[in-house]
Amino acid sequence: MKKNSKKIGRLLVKGVIYLAMFGLFAGFVVFLNQTSQEESEEEMTWKPEAVQGIPEGWELAAENQALELYFEPSLMQLRVKDKATGAEWRSNPENAAEDSIAFGQNKTRIQSLLELSYVDDQSNYYTANSYAESVMADTYTYEYGDDGVYVNLQFAKQGFEIPCFFGIQEDRFVARIFSDQIQQHGSLQVASIIFLPYFGAGSLEEEGYMLVPDGSGALIYYNNQKQNYQSYSQKVYGRNLALNLQNSTLVTQNATMPVFGIRKGGNALLAVITEGEYQAEIKAEVARKLTSSNAVYTNVLYIQSESNTLLSGSDKEESVIMLSPQHNQFPCYEVSYFFLEKDAGYNEMAARYRQYLTDEKGMPRTASEEQKRMNLTFLGGVEVSKTFLGVPYRAVKALTPYDVLRETALELQQKAGNTFQISMRYLEKGGSMNKIPTSLTYEGALGGKKAYNKMAEALKGAGLAFYPVYDTVTIRKSGNGYRDYQGVRNVSKSASVQYDYMLTSGNKDTGGRPYYLVSPQYEEKIMSSLLASVEKRGVGRLGLTGISNKLYADYRSESISDNETGAYWEKALEMASSSTESLLLEGAYAYAFPYADVITEVPVFSSQFDVEDEAVPFYEMVVGGSAALYSAPVNESGNTRQMLLKTVEYGVSPTFVLMTAQRDALQDTDYQKYFSLCWEDWKETIESVLGELEDLEGVLGQRISSHRNLGGGVYSTTFANGVTVYVNYGQEEAVVNGTRIPACGFVREGDE
Repeated sequence: MKKNSKKIGRLLVKGVIYLAMFGLFAGFVVFLNQTSQEESEEEMTWKPEAVQGIPEGWELAAENQALELYFEPSLMQLRVKDKATGAEWRSNPENAAEDSIAFGQNKTRIQSLLELSYVDDQSNYYTANSYAESVMADTYTYEYGDDGVYVNLQFAKQGFEIPCFFGIQEDRFVARIFSDQIQQHGSLQVASIIFLPYFGAGSLEEEGYMLVPDGSGALIYYNNQKQNYQSYSQKVYGRNLALNLQNSTLVTQNATMPVFGIRKGGNALLAVITEGEYQAEIKAEVARKLTSSNAVYTNVLYIQSESNTLLSGSDKEESVIMLSPQHNQFPCYEVSYFFLEKDAGYNEMAARYRQYLTDEKGMPRTASEEQKRMNLTFLGGVEVSKTFLGVPYRAVKALTPYDVLRETALELQQKAGNTFQISMRYLEKGGSMNKIPTSLTYEGALGGKKAYNKMAEALKGAGLAFYPVYDTVTIRKSGNGYRDYQGVRNVSKSASVQYDYMLTSGNKDTGGRPYYLVSPQYEEKIMSSLLASVEKRGVGRLGLTGISNKLYADYRSESISDNETGAYWEKALEMASSSTESLLLEGAYAYAFPYADVITEVPVFSSQFDVEDEAVPFYEMVVGGSAALYSAPVNESGNTRQMLLKTVEYGVSPTFVLMTAQRDALQDTDYQKYFSLCWEDWKETIESVLGELEDLEGVLGQRISSHRNLGGGVYSTTFANGVTVYVNYGQEEAVVNGTRIPACGFVREGDE
């Protein structure tokens, strides 16, 4: 008994000791948890927590009045909930791992936040995605803070670290790559990064479409059975013109804006590249191409390539790929996703992008220049070859002398009133306009300064808007302090010689005269000089081309990236806008929208790529009402009636490009491709069109509030003043809600 009592006593003592120790340990754990929580709360803006209704594993990373952001750490996936509509947008399709169509690398790509392309020292390209190389390898870190989550994706095999941020700000989801913080260990280099390739992607069962910024804008319908066609891919603002291109496929339009959109079921979003747009591509693929998803996304380019031919014409001729320097030294690449109201579509996408441009980029809310019924662009002169005593030389041949233009415009004004505007430019090889314009110029072959001033005063006195148009980026002849040496360099650091491309073969037209593009570093000086001349001579209206629709890098020793060029262009455009009463820009891309009073060469078509299903007036819905809009030349179109109807449908005024010289004036010149420009041939048609467009008085220049495809080749466009215009492209009369629309015609309904 005593032994048992002692044993029991010892056990009791041990138990008390163990309990005391356990209590102390538990207290210590609580202390550590409290300390850890206090420390983490100092570091975090938002503490993740479990939320009812969200699947296990998902954590609330950030929340505001409009949105909730959730993060799944083990899969590295995101989802955003729009509180207003209840819609949830995922970074990757649900059950992506079970995708029945994806195989190989696409099986992991569809589960990734990004896919990078990288190169070795032999210029070979490879790809890797974040799920296969970082998530599955467990080589990533993350941290909550600043209304979102910071993620560092480590690609151990390749030696890369890609730091990203995903967060919410007001009504938008923001995704960033910190470009200047990318780590590269070893000889491999990051060439490009496809970012959030499957955010908001639509499935095989869902209805919807993807909006892409091709020309005026285009829709790609979900599951359109076009998986055998080439996927959509365009560089924002067109290809980098500094890169050598041996031949060119025929692309009629460029990507004019850094945006894309998704409509899925009754929900929609608009995505805008808000940082780094000049080095971006927009891509889209339909379901069954690579996966079961319909997806549209962006790709940021850090390295670009060009093809060069070595020992051309010899038996040792060889084609080589050369890589540009890596241009990643900008703070971040950013895409913002804006979530729209229920049942929104491309009309609402345009309205949201317009709001972004006006609120954050300074685009005017209302146009300062009245939109006329028509723009008439007269060509001044063209350079031709002549001989004197057997010695060849180049001279300017007049196509529209100043005094003839004055008489022509005033004659038309007497019949049609002030219903049109006049702009004047030279064909690219026309006299002093070949040189970089550092001051206003008056071509002697067209009448000289005296005739020019007389013309300008007469047109101003008659109330006609007149714009002389200058190209401040193209060097076609040495002069005014600029020559080919100031032109940009390609990747091999030789002069980036520019050629036109032949429509028949797509090859360079080496029989034509080459030209150069001025290095962006000189643009501010060029613009300052030109604007000083404009101010000195009291010219209120000015037109610019090139700077508004050409983008390129410069690969000289201290290279200039596409993004840096964009910054130079924006600064020069701001100078021009603030120094003129009215600024006309030809073919303006989105970066030029805030500075334009008038835009010509406005796209009214897409490129009609096979994968696309329908063109829409997204461009016009965005910028219409903020600037006066005029189309590309109607008389250079293969179908002038269709082109004219397109301008009516899109709220754009038509343009005619003309010369007062005879029809054969361009024969034996580099511009025989131009046809049907003679004023006498188009005079009656122009007067007739001006009369027909009288029905659109009070409509042109209005913002488009709604555009619809009614089927059967009939479209309706409703403007901000309440007027609706119906356009019928069919060969037979159409009836819509009792309104009769004539074949190949249009009807206005309603009054402002």
